[in-house]
Amino acid sequence: MLTSDNALKLKLKKGYPVIGTWSIISSPVVVEILALSGFDFLILDMEHGIYDVTSLDSCIRACEAVGCSPIVRVPGMNLSAIQSALDLGAHGIIVPQIDGYDSASESISMMKFYPDGNRGYNPFTRAGFYEGGNSNQEGKFKNDFSLSSVIIESKSALDDIDLILNIKDLDIVYIGIYDLSVALGYKGDVKGQILLDILNMLIEKINNAGKAAGLMVRCKEDIANAIHRGVKFLVYSVDTSLLISAGKEAVASFKSATATF
Repeated sequence: MLTSDNALKLKLKKGYPVIGTWSIISSPVVVEILALSGFDFLILDMEHGIYDVTSLDSCIRACEAVGCSPIVRVPGMNLSAIQSALDLGAHGIIVPQIDGYDSASESISMMKFYPDGNRGYNPFTRAGFYEGGNSNQEGKFKNDFSLSSVIIESKSALDDIDLILNIKDLDIVYIGIYDLSVALGYKGDVKGQILLDILNMLIEKINNAGKAAGLMVRCKEDIANAIHRGVKFLVYSVDTSLLISAGKEAVASFKSATATF
């Protein structure tokens, strides 16, 4: 279902929290199943997942067909990857490996047409409904259609957070809490008080700047805590983890039921 509306962006603008999951399995069937579960969005992950342009195309379609927003995490600050994802009709882009203001600003510029950026224009792509329209400022080509996001996961990006939050077209700042814990010397421990204080500081700054804070959650308690803190863009686990957890639960139930045999 091709669309010129970005319902996910509208929800966030109204201040509503939204929930999705990371997708690293590049299967349109798996993506469609997850989308049908009611997630607001799926993040199709080209950094850690097994996505290429062909599978990305199929999975963007699978998301949109059931009213779920496809967001793409590109493998890095890569103009070609950003260009391809947007031409295929992605509803948003997340850029990892941001090391400060300059790279964040350049990444957002790659998502926008002149005069706001340097995105290339081809009106005959899926984003342009294949027709070769008369303007690069209509439908999915509008500069304000897609959600623009970067991940804060390094000390240098953390140091530049105030500058990054001043970037006009930045919509979501995702806090890569696991990578950040390693970068700051906490060896993956995301529960320490110092790191929690940094997390709370980031969420407050992001909200005060009029952006949406993003964070990974793993359980009902995490969801409640994140929403209480003011997080609006919640990413629940990863597709591989959801599958293996469901499988393990089924096997555990079987072993419990057959314990007396």
